[in-house]
Amino acid sequence: MRAMVTKGGFYTWINTRENQFIEEHFSNNETLDKKDLNEREQYIAQTLVSRGILERFVDRNSTSYALNIDNNGTV
Repeated sequence: MRAMVTKGGFYTWINTRENQFIEEHFSNNETLDKKDLNEREQYIAQTLVSRGILERFVDRNSTSYALNIDNNGTV
């Protein structure tokens, strides 16, 4: 388990799978397209959106995700 700080200043715990997903896809703090994810990764991303760790951006037919963390990011 690991704690992350969202932009609102809230501490949120993430499990090992979520942590691995973030480390694999957001190492450069960029956006991630939904079309590049398999079904399991899409589910993890949506779970992280509902918990405030990721932001989801929808532009017509495309969906992308970006980290929604404070500058410090982790505890």
